[in-house]
Amino acid sequence: MEVISAIRGYVEHFLGCRECSENFVRGTSQMLNDSGSARYLTQHDGAVIWLWTSHNRANQHLEGDITEDPAYPKVQFPTAAACPACHQGESWNETAVLQYLVGYYGAANIIDDDIETDAGMELFARSASHSRHCARRLLHGIVLILHSLLVVC
Repeated sequence: MEVISAIRGYVEHFLGCRECSENFVRGTSQMLNDSGSARYLTQHDGAVIWLWTSHNRANQHLEGDITEDPAYPKVQFPTAAACPACHQGESWNETAVLQYLVGYYGAANIIDDDIETDAGMELFARSASHSRHCARRLLHGIVLILHSLLVVC
């Protein structure tokens, strides 16, 4: 619960886009009130699955939106091509998804290109669109949180 509260608080109070923040908080509140939400709150890997589910719900909501970056389409993650074992027809194999996320976001794959560095600022300056700016700042914070979660797993 502490991890979920931290992520929700970060998005609610520090994300620069109020509309994105409000949508995230509203969507996650709905998820936590669903009948299957106990796993998110009680199991060690629950926060990882909760964040992954939140991400896919946001991508589903934003798919085809005018703010969608054609270079980074809003698709369900991971794609079937990236993780065939994660997909079971129209549903997900959450065990395979968790294994995929641990590998994908594990310590060996984290690149700390903080936006305070020259390369980071150049990347930040090139990301002129509103949605990419919000997404990068949110992703940087979430990757750091995920990293700490996965080290504990």
